[in-house]
Amino acid sequence: MPKKHSQVKSAATIKRDLEITERELRHITEFQWIYAKRMLRFGFASWIIGLFLFFLILVIRGLEFLGRLSVAYPLLIIAIAVPVLITALAVRRFNAKIKRFERIRKLLLTEYETAILKRASALIKKK
Repeated sequence: MPKKHSQVKSAATIKRDLEITERELRHITEFQWIYAKRMLRFGFASWIIGLFLFFLILVIRGLEFLGRLSVAYPLLIIAIAVPVLITALAVRRFNAKIKRFERIRKLLLTEYETAILKRASALIKKK
């Protein structure tokens, strides 16, 4: 179904939208890696602090505390996994945004090529 005249975008408008989309895509990609590095550093630091506190409690309370609490081992494993899991989920969210912007970019590029071809064919027909 052909587009209405008011909905047809000029090549310049499509090109501007394409540039905006590419800029946003570049910013999100850069921010994704900065964010992932920060989250991994934070996760590693929080895990080290948690491990330090765990061993500090063991030293203060004595080793019999370790024998009574069999819950401590799974908690240590979870403490390792949670920061990595949070980082992975955040990076996955950024990947979804990046894929969406890539789809938009591809559609805009197709529209831009179509608009350029229409303009070129109109110029050829005039001659």
